[in-house]
Amino acid sequence: MSFAGRLETLELSALLQTLGTSNPSGRLTLTSLDHTAVIVFRDGLVVYAASSTSPETLAARLLRQGMVSEADLTAALERQHDGTRFHPLGEILAESGVLAPGTLAAVVRQRLHEVVGELLGWDAGYFHFVPSPEGERGDVAVDLSDFVVPEGIAPMELLMHAMTLLEASGPPTAEGSERTSADSPGTGPDETAPALGRPTFSAAAALLRPDRAPTLSESGSYTADFSGEVVLLLLRFASQILSRAVVFAVEGDQVHGVGEFGLETPGRAPAEVVGETVLSLRQPSLLQTVVESRRPHVGPLEPTHVNLKLVKRLGGILPREAVAVPLIARGAARLILYGDNGTDGSPIGPLDVLEGAATRASRILERTIASRERKQRGS
Repeated sequence: MSFAGRLETLELSALLQTLGTSNPSGRLTLTSLDHTAVIVFRDGLVVYAASSTSPETLAARLLRQGMVSEADLTAALERQHDGTRFHPLGEILAESGVLAPGTLAAVVRQRLHEVVGELLGWDAGYFHFVPSPEGERGDVAVDLSDFVVPEGIAPMELLMHAMTLLEASGPPTAEGSERTSADSPGTGPDETAPALGRPTFSAAAALLRPDRAPTLSESGSYTADFSGEVVLLLLRFASQILSRAVVFAVEGDQVHGVGEFGLETPGRAPAEVVGETVLSLRQPSLLQTVVESRRPHVGPLEPTHVNLKLVKRLGGILPREAVAVPLIARGAARLILYGDNGTDGSPIGPLDVLEGAATRASRILERTIASRERKQRGS
């Protein structure tokens, strides 16, 4: 069915997550005071995106990037409009040998990533999703077909790409500030790095927007750069392969819970229970193992005192196996993602995507810590 709302209430990142898991076909239209945009879904995958802020055509992009000559492009356009059956411009260029099919696919995918990445920055406006009529699968009109990705791109991949761009740029820094050890690989642990604090956030919090980051608080309060967004994104990636998960922040010789999904805590809010969970790193446990090794670990959860305390906080049933993935910054574990499949006993699936997300998140945390240090030195 169709639905609509405001981006101030439910942001695009959350919309993409929802539509990606419900596998719909249809059009998501975004409208602001100045611009409009559309994202087309086919079976839960994004096949097309366009925005009035970036109206560049495929022909203009190929010419600008030097991939085709003006003569080849003119010939292709003439063939496209010769009065016979319409063919997409990219298809004509590929068939004529002017453009390799792989090159065309890369250009189209890059364009889709760029448009969705720009739309993730919209902080105000309206959205309206209209499903395709029964029997149709979100086919895109002919006039839009040049930038269509027929095989589609998973919304999580689009979010991961946006996260990678954040990794490359990092949190905003003061102009002219010098590079720190966080910007250079191979630095050792820095025990004086600021603690990450205890984030609180809602399911509709912005995933990839530093200016909308949750507030972190410990003894006082300060604004997080990316920490809250990193926790949310990790949990959403984890939800693709795990039944439940908790993110812990490492502080000295203990960890405390900062986020969760999938927990069942009768009579209490899961977030409240997780927020009160503090576990020691001085005694043997899965969490201690990954903090000391700085490597992910998956396998049976040994019945140690700390592990059993963790299981009790999660509902009291020992899972068949569990996974813990550390996020390393400044040479030490700063966050730990713990997850399992709860009571269903199913094995944990492939961790490639989750480990990739953790690696990127670790680099963002590196930059977050460096940014906080610069701010503290300047205060």
